[in-house]
Amino acid sequence: MSWYDTSYRKLFFDFHSPGTAVGLARDFDGERWAQRLQEAGAQAVSVFTKCGYGYSFYRQGSVRYVHPQLPAGMDMVAAQIEALHRRGLRAIGYYHTFNSEPIAKDHPDWVERDANGNPRGLSICMMGALAEEWMLPHLAEIVRYYAVDAMFFDGTYAHSVCYCDACRETFARDSGGLALPKDDKDPAWVPHLQWKFGRMRALRQRICDVIHGIRPEVVVSFNWAYSARQPEPVPDAVGALVADIHPDDQSFTGSAFSRYWSTLGRPFDVMNSAFLQWWGDWGCKPALAMQQEVATTIANGGLTWIGYQMTHTFDVQPAVMNELRQTLEFVRDREPLLEGARPVPTVAALHPTHDTVVRERRSFWCDEVTPRGLHRLLTESMIPYHLVQAEDLRCRLGQFQAVILPDQRWLDPDLAAALPEYVRNGGVLVATALTGTLDATGAPTGRFALADLLGLHFEGAYEQSHAYIEVTDARLTPGTLDMPHLVEGQFALARPAASDVEVLARLRRIYLRSDGTPLLRWSPVGEDSGYPAITARRVGNGWAVYIAGQVFRGYQAKNQWNLKHIVANLLKALIARPLVQVEAPAWLEVVLMQQPMAGGTTRRLVHLVNHHGNRPVDKNNVCVEQVLP
Repeated sequence: MSWYDTSYRKLFFDFHSPGTAVGLARDFDGERWAQRLQEAGAQAVSVFTKCGYGYSFYRQGSVRYVHPQLPAGMDMVAAQIEALHRRGLRAIGYYHTFNSEPIAKDHPDWVERDANGNPRGLSICMMGALAEEWMLPHLAEIVRYYAVDAMFFDGTYAHSVCYCDACRETFARDSGGLALPKDDKDPAWVPHLQWKFGRMRALRQRICDVIHGIRPEVVVSFNWAYSARQPEPVPDAVGALVADIHPDDQSFTGSAFSRYWSTLGRPFDVMNSAFLQWWGDWGCKPALAMQQEVATTIANGGLTWIGYQMTHTFDVQPAVMNELRQTLEFVRDREPLLEGARPVPTVAALHPTHDTVVRERRSFWCDEVTPRGLHRLLTESMIPYHLVQAEDLRCRLGQFQAVILPDQRWLDPDLAAALPEYVRNGGVLVATALTGTLDATGAPTGRFALADLLGLHFEGAYEQSHAYIEVTDARLTPGTLDMPHLVEGQFALARPAASDVEVLARLRRIYLRSDGTPLLRWSPVGEDSGYPAITARRVGNGWAVYIAGQVFRGYQAKNQWNLKHIVANLLKALIARPLVQVEAPAWLEVVLMQQPMAGGTTRRLVHLVNHHGNRPVDKNNVCVEQVLP
């Protein structure tokens, strides 16, 4: 455990400054700035060591590019750190790993290239000589000369194919002669994904090694790395998890991030923002909006780190600092509920591993529609849950009352082997769509890996893009309309193979015109398919449930609200003794935490967070001004 675990109140101020930014740091006063941060209630704050234009704002060392407009003799990093430390505040060094005006000028061979060989602006490739010849020596100087308490790196993750000479040569060498792929249809695409992810993992480890070789106590984090978008095991050298989330709806996204990161054993920050749009916007949300946003993260065990954009003169409006102060006061008032608190296992939703993403999706990114739909559905149903990877789930399987497999097409064999015993001991298993129908190479197997447990025989996939669920069991109907419900997404055709399989809903096909196409973009309900849409099977003391369609994707993509009630009713009917039940006139996010107390005892906390408030109608970002009581 480090100081970071209890750094509940942090502020982040962008200071990306192009070389043409005249008047740079004109208003800089390290002592006055540290005093303002202390008055705002911050415990830690960002200090820029290298900005997004490639410039540094300090004097010591020889590797850095000092910003050309930095006033003569000024060392902003030293002045900030010294002033912060005098007040007991921590300094988190920010380092932008890609983009650099001076490097692009001095080392054009280090610039990323597109497939035609054209430079991608100022984007610098970290796969070539840059890392060893410049970036790592640069980092060594920073932590040697400046007493930063942590280093936060931006952009150190795999996101695209770079076609520079270094990438061409290194990939060919490491892959046995393969050329860089042109697109995701290229046979070299998956080998390149695996190569790029491996190289980025190695680079992050080298960064940690260099820093910790000089100062082992420095906490290292990487923006967006190890998130649910790119699920990877977190190395021991990484001390914290951070992501600056998009401001479209930061209450929702902060909550969704936390449901995954709270299971990974690291302190984590889901960085919301004070501005209204995106970085570079000098407007400001009201404090209530930011309180609403941080509430969903801290309730789930996360920390607060609020971002804002500083002017080129190094100033922030007093009114903005006042709103930040009110938000941090909100956090401070709740810190007694946060210290040492850990999530209580209730419902686990399986999240794919990094290798699964590469093998099945052939993508740099995980599917985000399904987990976001699952998060919406369960949160709006006031059912607490966590997003969990296979290894963690296998180790803690018996702790969860229910396990959801949301269209997980390849199942870890060890997890699959453990699930029958879990169900027999009283667990509730819910598998959906094509779960367990691919082998370790991503090839279809033609059967369910959990066929014996579910009591079903897989007969293929429905060929249309949508279908209908017609509920036939009254336990699933409360809150729904009495009609078949459209689900946009993949459906499986599965027939009961055991006599004790209960059919709770039927799968209805869609109407097709004489040319075999839907009536419009979607079709109305058609004939019964002859297959069930939802089944349940009593196995020992538990239940094995199967939903034939991608209900979580369907809910997120098309807001088919009846699906939420169907799934929630199903879970509430089958979980014998839920740890918490909530009745409310509107949705509340329900979070269960446990907290150690004096004398070795533990108390259970139930956090209720109201998500209701303003909602945008013009694709703008959410800015809550009032929260319904």
